[in-house]
Amino acid sequence: MCRAVAVANQKGGVGKTTTAVNIAYDLAAMGKKVLLIDTDGQCNSTDTCRARVDGVATLYDLLFEHEKPEECIQHMEAIDVIASDKLLKNPETKFPDDAGRLFTMSGACEGIRQMYDFIIIDTPPTLGCMLSNALTFADEVVVPVTCDRYGMEGINDLYLTIDAAKRYTNPSLRVTGVLLNKYKERTTLCREISNALPEVLEMFGTKVFETKIRECEDCKKAQSARMGIQEYNPECTTAKDYWMLCGEIIRRQA
Repeated sequence: MCRAVAVANQKGGVGKTTTAVNIAYDLAAMGKKVLLIDTDGQCNSTDTCRARVDGVATLYDLLFEHEKPEECIQHMEAIDVIASDKLLKNPETKFPDDAGRLFTMSGACEGIRQMYDFIIIDTPPTLGCMLSNALTFADEVVVPVTCDRYGMEGINDLYLTIDAAKRYTNPSLRVTGVLLNKYKERTTLCREISNALPEVLEMFGTKVFETKIRECEDCKKAQSARMGIQEYNPECTTAKDYWMLCGEIIRRQA
C-alpha cells in the first residue's frame, strides 16, 4: 500500500528539502519504490536530484496542462522524480477558481499511487493553494522544525492549514511526527525548544520523532554536490540520523 508523505512547514530554512530528498533516497536504499514530487517553484529538490526542468514535462504540465503522469515522471538512478517548474513560483492564479481547486493534485496524481511504496512531497515555504493541494493528496505529514530561536515561528498557522485539510478535503490525513532539525543536544536553546514541544504535539495530535537530525558540514557539501547525504558520506552524523528516521517512518504505519 502506497504512503504519500508531505514534508511541510511554511517557515523557510527548517530543512524541508533536505529532509524530503534524504528520506526519499534512504527509503529507496531500504528497498522501497519511491517517487519524489517537488511542489516548490524554487525547484531545490529537483536540482538536488539532478532532474531536468527544461524540455520535459513537469508538475506544472501535470497539474495545468493535462499531461499524463507517466510522461512527467523522470526515472533517476535511485528514485523517480516529478520535477517542479519555475512557473510554479506564483501558482495561486493557476488553480481553477472553483470548489475543486484544492483537489487538482489529487485528481492528477491518484493514478500513480499503485506504482510506488512511498510518494514523498516536498512542499513550498508558504501557506497557499499548492500546500493545501499537497495536504489533500497526502496520507500523512512530517513537520520539520529547527532548534533555533525562531524554530516554532508560524507553527500555529501550519496547524490551521493542516486542520482545514482534515476538515474539508482529507479527513484521513495525519501528522506522522514532528522532526527536530539542526539539533545540538547540549545547548540550552535546544532544551528550550524541546520543552515547548508538548503543546505543539498536543496541537497536531502526534509525537516527536525519537530520531533528531544533527547538522554537520558534510550535509551542506552534499547539497552543493547535488547528492543525498548517504551517497556523499554515509558515515557522517546527519546521514546516520536520516537513516534512523526512515526506520521510524516505516514503523509508524498508517
